[in-house]
Amino acid sequence: MEKKILESPEALIAQATIDFAELVGEIRKSKSDLTVLLTGGTLGIEFVASLGQTSLDLSNIHFIFGDERYVPRDHADRNENQALAAFPGLESYLIRYPEASEDLEDTRQGFSLELENLLGPINRPSRQVDLTILGMGPDGHIASLFPGVKHQTAWIVSEDNSPKPPSKRLSFSYQALNNSERVWFLVAGAGKADALRSVYAGELPASKVQGLSETRWYLDKEISDAL
Repeated sequence: MEKKILESPEALIAQATIDFAELVGEIRKSKSDLTVLLTGGTLGIEFVASLGQTSLDLSNIHFIFGDERYVPRDHADRNENQALAAFPGLESYLIRYPEASEDLEDTRQGFSLELENLLGPINRPSRQVDLTILGMGPDGHIASLFPGVKHQTAWIVSEDNSPKPPSKRLSFSYQALNNSERVWFLVAGAGKADALRSVYAGELPASKVQGLSETRWYLDKEISDAL
């Protein structure tokens, strides 16, 4: 596990953006198309906005959010819409979650199948996600995987009683997130220090995900000093 401690959340985002551009250049030496999972939340959307201010060539990068709120596609609560408001050009590269319907389970199954066609069966993936970017809630949750909740083995799992609204969500599963070559966590603020201590001790959802070749934590000085 690698840690990068930055002076402020703004510096954290700037460094992650620089590192992302370098990583894309490196990966493109050996493969033409990439798959990157994005995260919502304050830092996640700020990263997307920062990405939009670069001149980085995003062609042949498939971006997908690690989770999505199960609300209509035009709803302001959707991670995708918040990201597109911050960086409209992302739309050309974004694999979007399905429209919310009356049946959460049917929608979950359909999107899981779409990802299986892209990445292979969940138990025998034919390719890995190149990079997964995750935030972390004060309770240690990642994507829409919350403490104490067990899910089935599938690319996409559902949450119908989220402790934070909206209650219904779709999320990459633990197995899916762990099918990532690299996992970067973006975490800032002293209010998350207790959760991060528990994660380092092997507890809470954020401790259950790591990259196949790299796991990196981007922290601001405030949370680092509080540990």
